[in-house]
Amino acid sequence: MKIPALTKTEETVMVFLWKQDGPLSVQEMINSWEGEEKTWKDNYMRKIVYSLVEKGALKVAELEYLNNQATRRFKPTFSREDYYGQMMKRGGLTASEMVEAEAVAMAKKGDREGLSSLIHDLKGIIEEYDMRDDDTE
Repeated sequence: MKIPALTKTEETVMVFLWKQDGPLSVQEMINSWEGEEKTWKDNYMRKIVYSLVEKGALKVAELEYLNNQATRRFKPTFSREDYYGQMMKRGGLTASEMVEAEAVAMAKKGDREGLSSLIHDLKGIIEEYDMRDDDTE
């Protein structure tokens, strides 16, 4: 499956949807949005969603009729991990090079909290991988 390149705004919507428990309508997205994107107008959000549908990043997962009006709920067609993995490949980076670049950038900024969080996340990934590896033996 080819994963499309996304604009920063489209990526923001995708990150939001990856965190949700299930498909959402545009109105449900608008109602549950937090942060600075909360100021986006309804039509702007609809434009972004339909752009993502055209690119194949979102698909209609549910169709509900209420009082002769259809509501479509959308869900991503690929995972967050697949998207970022594809981005790394496009950029010619391996996962370790990407992590190294992020760690160096944090260290240069003096972002001890971010660096600590990155290390914590990496330890969790390693532990999960080790547990999975133990299950296959």
